[in-house]
Order: sequence, then structure tokens, then C-alpha cells
Amino acid sequence: YYNGSNQREKAMLLRSKMKQQFPWMRFYEPKDRPIGPHPLPMWEADFASYDNRVLWGEVCDFIKEEHEELSVLVHPHSLDGDYADHTKNAFWVGDVLELRIQGWKR
Repeated sequence: YYNGSNQREKAMLLRSKMKQQFPWMRFYEPKDRPIGPHPLPMWEADFASYDNRVLWGEVCDFIKEEHEELSVLVHPHSLDGDYADHTKNAFWVGDVLELRIQGWKR
């Protein structure tokens, strides 16, 4: 997540580093406004394949080292559903943000 031009620059740098470190990941265009459950602008990447789930720890460790002051949410796409994936299954680095999920099925 990023808020303001300074954080956006840092978020794009993290994105670039991750693209180099994890070329197998799928990266989406940054969203420069809140969207869906996300309360701040952000960019998104996913593991591209169920087989890559074994790399979760490696990706999380990299983010822990590189996030600076950014808040980063890493969540699975599990069979538990979106609410669980954004709450109990979520991994946060930096400040935990309040997501806009009040109406989601629990």
C-alpha cells in the first residue's frame, strides 16, 4: 500500500525488486486509488500457480527485508474464502490497515 508520492515511489521500487527476484509471479498494474477492500492505493501480485504455494515463506521473508515503511498484505486464495484470506490467513508486514470488508461473508 502507498499513500502519497514518496510512498508510491518506494512501493514501485519494491515491485521492481520483486519482479527481478520472483519472475514467476504475476504482477498487475498499480491502482492509484482505493479499490475493493483496499483502503489505500496499492499494487498486486499473485503466485501465478497453485504449485508456487511452496514459495510463500521465501516471498514473505523477502518482503520483510525490503518493505521499508510500507504496509504490505500477503494473502492466499484458499478454500476458506475471501474473508478468511484477508483476516485470519493474512500475513502483514508493516502497519496493519483496516480493510473494507464489513459486509463480506464470514
